[in-house]
Amino acid sequence: MGLALIGVITSLMMVFLGQARTMMRIEKATEFQMEVDAASRFLETAISHAEPLPLSKSSPDQVLYLSGDGALVEFNAVQAIGFKSSALREITVSLADGGQTGAALAIVQKTRRGSKPGAAVSSEPVRLIGGVSAMKFEYLDNALAPPAWLPGWNAPRQLPAAVRFTLSVVRDGAAYSSRGFARLDMASTPAPRTN
Repeated sequence: MGLALIGVITSLMMVFLGQARTMMRIEKATEFQMEVDAASRFLETAISHAEPLPLSKSSPDQVLYLSGDGALVEFNAVQAIGFKSSALREITVSLADGGQTGAALAIVQKTRRGSKPGAAVSSEPVRLIGGVSAMKFEYLDNALAPPAWLPGWNAPRQLPAAVRFTLSVVRDGAAYSSRGFARLDMASTPAPRTN
């Protein structure tokens, strides 16, 4: 009788432990997916606020408001700094070395200061998310007929109508992915011409 009771308790404990492990795996996977989605939402918000202002790498012959390819995007935007204040920043989002976790998606913000055109003060790269296996940006050109998604953007004095991207991350041997879409608020606003 005692051995039978111990056998029943042991089998119930095995079932309980198996379910607990499954729940922990599901919780961890959900947490990782939420982290990837949060990084995507942050990028959507930042990119959607791109301003039609020249990047510091612009020249008089080639004035760029946004520059990008499949793995990197650069633009100017007003970003919050602290509470109730903001500043114009030149923002670069790209893949960087993430150390042991592989590639990391990083953001560098240069505070635009001074009266000189192109004057910028760089900050250190801030890691948004590690373990990135792939990052792909695409740019919507409404000037084309019909409008088309391009793999890169270097159109002078023009913002793309939208930027879409796919972010893929590998954690604990599992792949997590998130897609983002940022409609640029200022894309159709004509910028003042400066010569």
